[in-house]
Amino acid sequence: MDPQSGFVQMDGFRLHYLEWGDPNRPPVVCLHGYTGNAYAWQPVAPELARYFRVIAPDLPGHGDSDPSPDGYSIRKYVDDLGRFTDRLGLDRFDLIGLSMGGRVAMVYAAENPGRVGRLVIVDIGPQISRRWSQRQAEPEPESFGSVEEVAERLRRGNPYLTAEYARFIAGHSLKQRPDGRYVWKWDPALRQGVPASPEIDYWAVLSRVACPTLVLRGEESPILDQDVAEQMVRTLPNGRLRVIPRAIHTLQEDNPAEFLAAVKEFFGVS
Repeated sequence: MDPQSGFVQMDGFRLHYLEWGDPNRPPVVCLHGYTGNAYAWQPVAPELARYFRVIAPDLPGHGDSDPSPDGYSIRKYVDDLGRFTDRLGLDRFDLIGLSMGGRVAMVYAAENPGRVGRLVIVDIGPQISRRWSQRQAEPEPESFGSVEEVAERLRRGNPYLTAEYARFIAGHSLKQRPDGRYVWKWDPALRQGVPASPEIDYWAVLSRVACPTLVLRGEESPILDQDVAEQMVRTLPNGRLRVIPRAIHTLQEDNPAEFLAAVKEFFGVS
């Protein structure tokens, strides 16, 4: 199932989103991670769309959305999510957030208990593992010669990606310059990272999330340590934890079948 593509006019910029499934079904909003885009949900969205209206925005500065005129932060993304769902007329919805999108989702859910029915936090927590800062990352070139070059780079970083999917997501993550070379679609200003909004206490946020919440951790995650994931579930008023095997961080890409099994069980669909 191919998604429908649309745009919403925000305050001074356009926000792109993808949508799968019958618009009359209950809505699920899916938020991608840092420098990702809405196509990251393609491995699981068609199956979820059998039961839900699946909506995935490109957060400002990512994918086919415009850059944000006011810069980037978790706080701004939370506010953008509220405006986006208002413009789509979504009064109540389930929310899935991956990595950075998971932090946006947990803050939004805590602040809007009447709008979020259920929450899925994917491989992110209040604390980032020290192993992440100690990793040996491959140097990031300024541009690339081909989509295939980027697909191969993605697979070097994640052996669970199939060649077909790596080519797919690379194709939707790049734009071609007039000189023929390729660059990432995301705003170069994001190269410095997205400020975590230090005024936000994420442990306190979790304690205020009223809705049922599923925490998903990749078995090989370099981001979310097991002890932190377990503490998250103890902090959440109504939380549970599921570890996804054969998965690193982008769990819906690494092991779509196990991701879907966990989410469908949590959502009560089969």
